[in-house]
Amino acid sequence: MFERKSSKPQTPDPSPAASTAPEQPAVAKPTTPAKRTEGVNAVIGSKVKVNGDIMSSEDLLVEGEVTGTITLSENELVIGSSGRVQANISAKTVRIEGEVKGDIDGSERVVICASGNVQGNVSSPRVMLEDGGRFKGSIDMGGSKPAAAAAKPAAGAKPEVHSIDKAG
Repeated sequence: MFERKSSKPQTPDPSPAASTAPEQPAVAKPTTPAKRTEGVNAVIGSKVKVNGDIMSSEDLLVEGEVTGTITLSENELVIGSSGRVQANISAKTVRIEGEVKGDIDGSERVVICASGNVQGNVSSPRVMLEDGGRFKGSIDMGGSKPAAAAAKPAAGAKPEVHSIDKAG
Protein backbone atom coordinates (compact mmCIF):
# COMPACT_ATOMS: atom_id res chain seq x y z
CA MET A 1 0.00 0.00 0.00
CA PHE A 2 2.70 2.51 0.99
CA GLU A 3 5.97 2.46 -0.86
CA ARG A 4 9.11 4.15 0.34
CA LYS A 5 10.56 6.31 -2.37
CA SER A 6 14.28 6.91 -2.42
CA SER A 7 15.55 10.45 -2.80
CA LYS A 8 18.24 9.16 -5.16
CA PRO A 9 17.28 7.61 -8.46
CA GLN A 10 18.36 3.98 -8.76
CA THR A 11 20.98 3.65 -11.48
CA PRO A 12 23.02 0.57 -12.22
CA ASP A 13 26.71 0.77 -11.34
CA PRO A 14 28.84 1.11 -14.47
CA SER A 15 31.19 -1.76 -15.00
CA PRO A 16 34.93 -1.05 -14.65
CA ALA A 17 35.42 -1.90 -18.33
CA ALA A 18 32.87 0.75 -19.36
CA SER A 19 34.75 3.53 -17.55
CA THR A 20 36.71 5.77 -19.92
CA ALA A 21 39.16 7.24 -17.40
CA PRO A 22 41.35 5.06 -15.18
CA GLU A 23 40.57 5.40 -11.47
CA GLN A 24 43.04 7.71 -9.72
CA PRO A 25 44.41 6.68 -6.31
CA ALA A 26 43.46 8.91 -3.42
CA VAL A 27 46.13 11.49 -2.67
CA ALA A 28 47.00 11.95 0.99
CA LYS A 29 46.94 15.55 2.10
CA PRO A 30 50.00 16.94 3.86
CA THR A 31 49.49 17.26 7.60
CA THR A 32 50.62 20.29 9.60
CA PRO A 33 52.12 22.62 6.93
CA ALA A 34 48.95 22.51 4.82
CA LYS A 35 46.79 23.44 7.78
CA ARG A 36 49.08 26.29 8.70
CA THR A 37 49.23 27.70 5.16
CA GLU A 38 45.45 27.80 4.64
CA GLY A 39 44.58 31.46 4.22
CA VAL A 40 48.25 32.48 4.23
CA ASN A 41 49.22 34.34 1.08
CA ALA A 42 52.99 34.68 1.49
CA VAL A 43 55.59 32.26 2.86
CA ILE A 44 59.26 32.64 3.75
CA GLY A 45 60.56 29.09 3.47
CA SER A 46 62.68 27.26 6.02
CA LYS A 47 65.87 27.70 3.95
CA VAL A 48 65.36 31.40 3.25
CA LYS A 49 67.23 34.18 5.10
CA VAL A 50 66.00 37.77 4.88
CA ASN A 51 67.97 40.81 6.07
CA GLY A 52 65.93 44.01 5.95
CA ASP A 53 62.43 45.35 6.31
CA ILE A 54 59.35 43.39 5.31
CA MET A 55 56.11 45.26 4.65
CA SER A 56 53.12 43.33 3.36
CA SER A 57 49.39 43.63 2.80
CA GLU A 58 49.08 39.83 2.84
CA ASP A 59 49.15 37.28 5.63
CA LEU A 60 52.68 35.94 6.11
CA LEU A 61 54.15 32.66 7.35
CA VAL A 62 57.84 32.75 8.33
CA GLU A 63 59.58 29.38 8.49
CA GLY A 64 63.05 30.79 7.73
CA GLU A 65 65.22 33.50 9.27
CA VAL A 66 64.39 37.22 9.28
CA THR A 67 66.52 40.07 10.63
CA GLY A 68 65.14 43.64 10.50
CA THR A 69 61.50 44.70 10.86
CA ILE A 70 58.20 43.09 9.88
CA THR A 71 55.11 45.26 9.31
CA LEU A 72 51.71 43.79 8.42
CA SER A 73 49.28 46.51 9.48
CA GLU A 74 46.02 44.73 8.67
CA ASN A 75 47.18 41.11 8.42
CA GLU A 76 48.30 38.05 10.35
CA LEU A 77 51.90 37.00 10.91
CA VAL A 78 52.75 33.42 11.85
CA ILE A 79 56.28 32.55 12.94
CA GLY A 80 56.41 28.82 12.19
CA SER A 81 58.12 26.23 14.34
CA SER A 82 61.34 26.51 12.32
CA GLY A 83 61.11 30.32 12.10
CA ARG A 84 63.87 32.45 13.67
CA VAL A 85 63.18 36.18 13.78
CA GLN A 86 65.36 39.00 15.11
CA ALA A 87 63.07 41.89 14.34
CA ASN A 88 60.54 44.31 15.70
CA ILE A 89 57.11 43.12 14.61
CA SER A 90 53.92 45.07 13.99
CA ALA A 91 50.84 43.18 12.76
CA LYS A 92 47.12 42.77 13.34
CA THR A 93 47.60 39.30 14.84
CA VAL A 94 50.85 37.52 15.63
CA ARG A 95 51.22 33.78 16.30
CA ILE A 96 54.63 32.55 17.43
CA GLU A 97 55.53 28.89 17.18
CA GLY A 98 59.27 29.50 16.68
CA GLU A 99 61.72 32.04 18.08
CA VAL A 100 61.46 35.84 18.20
CA LYS A 101 63.97 38.34 19.55
CA GLY A 102 62.45 41.80 19.37
CA ASP A 103 59.41 43.84 20.32
CA ILE A 104 55.97 42.72 19.15
CA ASP A 105 53.00 45.03 18.57
CA GLY A 106 49.74 43.22 17.81
CA SER A 107 46.80 45.51 17.17
CA GLU A 108 44.36 42.64 17.87
CA ARG A 109 46.13 39.66 19.42
CA VAL A 110 49.49 37.99 20.13
CA VAL A 111 49.71 34.23 20.75
CA ILE A 112 52.89 32.56 22.01
CA CYS A 113 52.44 28.83 21.37
CA ALA A 114 53.83 25.98 23.46
CA SER A 115 56.82 25.70 21.11
CA GLY A 116 57.31 29.49 20.98
CA ASN A 117 60.18 31.46 22.52
CA VAL A 118 59.97 35.26 22.78
CA GLN A 119 62.59 37.66 24.10
CA GLY A 120 61.17 41.14 23.91
CA ASN A 121 58.26 43.34 24.87
CA VAL A 122 54.70 42.57 23.77
CA SER A 123 52.01 45.21 23.28
CA SER A 124 48.50 44.03 22.39
CA PRO A 125 44.98 44.18 23.82
CA ARG A 126 44.89 40.35 23.93
CA VAL A 127 47.94 38.23 24.75
CA MET A 128 47.94 34.46 25.13
CA LEU A 129 50.83 32.36 26.41
CA GLU A 130 50.23 28.65 25.92
CA ASP A 131 51.48 26.15 28.50
CA GLY A 132 55.13 25.46 27.68
CA GLY A 133 55.71 28.68 25.77
CA ARG A 134 58.73 30.75 26.83
CA PHE A 135 58.65 34.52 27.29
CA LYS A 136 61.13 37.07 28.63
CA GLY A 137 60.11 40.70 28.56
CA SER A 138 57.13 42.87 29.43
CA ILE A 139 53.51 42.85 28.36
CA ASP A 140 51.38 45.96 27.79
CA MET A 141 47.70 45.15 27.32
CA GLY A 142 46.53 48.74 27.32
CA GLY A 143 44.96 48.24 23.91
CA SER A 144 44.89 50.50 20.93
CA LYS A 145 43.11 53.86 21.13
CA PRO A 146 40.73 53.31 18.16
CA ALA A 147 39.41 50.04 19.64
CA ALA A 148 38.84 51.66 23.05
CA ALA A 149 37.08 54.64 21.50
CA ALA A 150 34.80 52.39 19.46
CA ALA A 151 33.73 50.51 22.58
CA LYS A 152 32.49 53.69 24.33
CA PRO A 153 29.38 55.52 23.08
CA ALA A 154 29.79 59.10 21.97
CA ALA A 155 29.39 61.68 24.76
CA GLY A 156 26.48 63.51 23.09
CA ALA A 157 24.70 60.39 21.85
CA LYS A 158 21.22 59.77 23.21
CA PRO A 159 20.24 56.25 24.23
CA GLU A 160 17.87 54.50 21.86
CA VAL A 161 14.33 54.34 23.27
CA HIS A 162 11.69 51.86 22.12
CA SER A 163 8.03 52.15 23.02
CA ILE A 164 5.43 49.43 22.81
CA ASP A 165 1.88 50.47 22.09
CA LYS A 166 -0.71 47.98 23.35
CA ALA A 167 -4.06 48.35 21.69
CA GLY A 168 -6.81 46.98 23.84
